[in-house]
Amino acid sequence: MRSRLLWAMTLPLVLAAHPTPTIVLIQKTDLIRRTLPDATQFFLKTVTIGKDDLARIRQEIDFTPEDPDVKFYVGRRADGKPAGLVFFPQVNTMHGPIEVGLTMTPDGAIASAAVTTATVETKPWVEEAIASGLLDKFKAMRYGDSVETALRGAGLERTGGMSRWEGQVITTAVHHGLVLYHDLFRE
Repeated sequence: MRSRLLWAMTLPLVLAAHPTPTIVLIQKTDLIRRTLPDATQFFLKTVTIGKDDLARIRQEIDFTPEDPDVKFYVGRRADGKPAGLVFFPQVNTMHGPIEVGLTMTPDGAIASAAVTTATVETKPWVEEAIASGLLDKFKAMRYGDSVETALRGAGLERTGGMSRWEGQVITTAVHHGLVLYHDLFRE
């Protein structure tokens, strides 16, 4: 009897968060090389989020990154000039994580956005959100731009409800990424 009661009490918790295995949609190395074609040298710059950085991030977007280290993959051309950088903001949901690869131009605009990781459960919804053209709407956006305009202009209204929801999750990851880039990356 006691085990049944314990199971009945934990069942709502199990059902509330039911992440399925994660799957890689695009390898990080492939995305870095594909989106920084002019780069001949690559460097990893790891930035540890400090107390002041975290306070700014929380104030701006009410978000606390789970990992205190943000990894920026910086590409440089043969002449030493920046070719851009790529990093991977992630949003964790009750259906599991969604990770977006953001490629930034040297002047701080989004060159491309791609979903790199989803879950077995969310993959069809993520693919439908991507097929709507959502990721292309982020190109040229900068810190301070409204990422919601991309969400509204992507045609997600013609997709299913879960695909629209995943589109919002992707948009959140891009927004978090722009804030992290602005607040943390200094060359």
